[in-house]
Amino acid sequence: MKKHHTLNALTLAVCTALSGSVIAQETATPNEQSKSKEKFEQIVVTAAPGGATMQEASVSVSAFDEDDILKLAPRSTAEVFRALPGIRAESSGGGGNANITIRGIPLATGGSKFLQLHEDGLPVLEYGDINFGNADNFLRYDWSVANVEAVRGGSASTFASNSPGGVINLISNTGEVGGGAIGTSFGVDYEEFRLDFRYGGEISDDLYYHIAGFARGGEGPRETGYNGDQGGQVKFNITKMLDNGHIRFFYKNLDDKVSTYLPSPVLVKGDGEYGPVPGYDASSQALNSAYNTNISTFDSFGNPENRDVRDGIESKVNSFGVEVDLEVAENLFLLNKFRISDISGGFIAPFTDGFPAGPGDVSNFTSALCSGATDGDGNALNCESTSVVLANGPNAGEVYTGQAFTNLQFDTRINDLGNMVNDFSLRKEFDNGIDLTVGYYYSNQDIATSWSSWQTFIQTLDGDNSQLLTITDADGVELVSNGLLSASFLSWEWDLNYVTKAPYMNVGFELSDNILIDASVRHDTTEASGELISSCCGGNADFDLNGNGVIEQIEDASAINSGFISGGVINLNRAGAASQIVNYTANNTSYSIGGSYLLSDSQTFFARYSKGGRAIADRLLQIGGTLNADGSLTSTTSGYDTTKQFEIGYKYGTKDLMLNATLFDTVTEDTQAEVTSGLTFMREYEATGLELEGRWNATDNIVMSGNLTWTDAEISDDVNNPALVGNTPRRQADWIWTITPEYVTDTWSVGASLQGSTEYFVQDNNDLKQDGYTLVNLFATYWVNDQFSVALSMNNATDEFIITESEEGSAAVGSYVRARPLNGRTTVLSLKYMFD
Repeated sequence: MKKHHTLNALTLAVCTALSGSVIAQETATPNEQSKSKEKFEQIVVTAAPGGATMQEASVSVSAFDEDDILKLAPRSTAEVFRALPGIRAESSGGGGNANITIRGIPLATGGSKFLQLHEDGLPVLEYGDINFGNADNFLRYDWSVANVEAVRGGSASTFASNSPGGVINLISNTGEVGGGAIGTSFGVDYEEFRLDFRYGGEISDDLYYHIAGFARGGEGPRETGYNGDQGGQVKFNITKMLDNGHIRFFYKNLDDKVSTYLPSPVLVKGDGEYGPVPGYDASSQALNSAYNTNISTFDSFGNPENRDVRDGIESKVNSFGVEVDLEVAENLFLLNKFRISDISGGFIAPFTDGFPAGPGDVSNFTSALCSGATDGDGNALNCESTSVVLANGPNAGEVYTGQAFTNLQFDTRINDLGNMVNDFSLRKEFDNGIDLTVGYYYSNQDIATSWSSWQTFIQTLDGDNSQLLTITDADGVELVSNGLLSASFLSWEWDLNYVTKAPYMNVGFELSDNILIDASVRHDTTEASGELISSCCGGNADFDLNGNGVIEQIEDASAINSGFISGGVINLNRAGAASQIVNYTANNTSYSIGGSYLLSDSQTFFARYSKGGRAIADRLLQIGGTLNADGSLTSTTSGYDTTKQFEIGYKYGTKDLMLNATLFDTVTEDTQAEVTSGLTFMREYEATGLELEGRWNATDNIVMSGNLTWTDAEISDDVNNPALVGNTPRRQADWIWTITPEYVTDTWSVGASLQGSTEYFVQDNNDLKQDGYTLVNLFATYWVNDQFSVALSMNNATDEFIITESEEGSAAVGSYVRARPLNGRTTVLSLKYMFD
């Protein structure tokens, strides 16, 4: 059997021929693009030591390019990933803050804990679920990306640190084939404009480059009252070809802001169905407001400051990287990838709180606030009557009797999530068919964030620029002043550093012409250091918030608003703050062994068993009993969560038909902390499932592609809440799918991407559920000529109201829950011009 030379097992990078074919497709007609998929599925990828084609590899690998992504009508980077089998990408948070998981591995909180997101073979962040710093917040899909590849399953744990579930890798265009494109996109039924561009080519026979990026501005897919999606990105690389390989330099600058949508009021209609509450539709509107954009608050050290809610998720990245790939001796290959990144930003958005009353009639709030409350001298407030008036907006001063909600303003500064990453490896191809790779991975990840003194406001429940409320008792004492209920709810300062060191080894060999075996091992060591300073839930000092020279009820440290501000308004100068030192080392060894049996050129069987691990990182500090006073780990804490996975698969691939099927069984340990509920837990989950992925060129004009995943998952152990054992994990459906039929001709194409799920429970108590659904995403492209095209895409064409998560696990029909729905219908018109 012919040995296939590949570039790198870690990056999943394709051979040079792929980069050229992807760029060449840009000038093809739709029919030519469809036919080119025959070649795409045969491209050699590096998903196993020693290399193999996608057909031969003993792992589950998927790859798709810009043409495939267009059919998904994505509105965020996370929505690009729904073309991948086995992956749940919940993008109900807007342009960032997505929840991503794989193969029944739990999605207990936010981010992508067990799944890593890579750019050109190195992680965007070492940990995908950093509090308020999800990896997708700092990753943007644009035309700089040639293709997206993913390896799923346990083998990923030995290809990359902290990725026992899988790796999704965005691989850059590098300009081997010259030419470029420029295009604009417009929101047809929402306000957003976007410009995309790319250009690349040869500088000389052995030097080529590629530059691409985007700029955008607008309100975004939901009504916020202001332009919340604003910014852009530029990515550049230059490659020098050498006689024995290449050296490539990368640069990326991302400066972007997107509105993020946190749980907000949703109506429970019953039987797994939900909908808008009166006056507010959470799928197309937001609780953000043009009347409440600038907030006077305190930093985590008690100093007054102003914050702009319009910043939303603010993402700033400056990164520089180098890739060296050389044949340093006969059949001996050196590969080194390096990147250093300066990463900062912020996260600010309204979250619907349940205190002092859940979202609903404003009278519920007045009763909860006044009853039992006292002033600064300990005297009971006069609750014979209360007054509620609009504090701002065009109708300020008017009496208000409608719906209200408590806005707990999530407010975090991302001071530093910068990292330095290097991956070095040597690969030797031996004459006897053995292929050996040894390498060393190093990562230095900072986590420095300030959870500023989160404030709580009471506002009108209104999707058209919510207004602040002022609430007074019968004597005119303000219980809520200009919307402000509490000036200080939370104040944490994180200053952490995590160094990861990981030697690894991969070996692959051929037992015969049709049997391939590979094994890999990786030993990760995490060195954690730093400090967490916490002054939660109250302070000890008066503060004149409105600057009128009088300490009023809302500003009085002795006053108690229904127990919420018990102990004071703001903790100034860190009085009474608690500090947790972090100073520990944790270790984990991952391994994977697998093999392929090539039944024929078109049929392959494979099997694999793996054990992987993931360092818990910053969330460990929110869990009691994990760290000693000196920062070391307690005897019951390992610092890692682990997965054990077994998979067996079958692949069939011909010119017109491709079908991959993988049966998997997964056991996962998960240690987690939730910010919103304050819950912490240590659990074990078990999942068994089946992934199906396929493509069928039915005729010259009809193409079908898609994926379907069945998962049977349960909570098998829970240290804190044994009653949950046997329940289905939250947000885990039995079936999920994306099916894409397409009709193509020489000048136009039209199709639909059908994304669906069976019912799932929104919390682990298995009471409240979301009914099954299918989202219909439509797309069409017309080629005016070989260079100019017009495209229309419609996401959620039938305007389904679907929630991905809920803060409440039980609720009566007709009541409100705090949930995150998917976007309602959004339509985008795109124009694209390509040139040499």
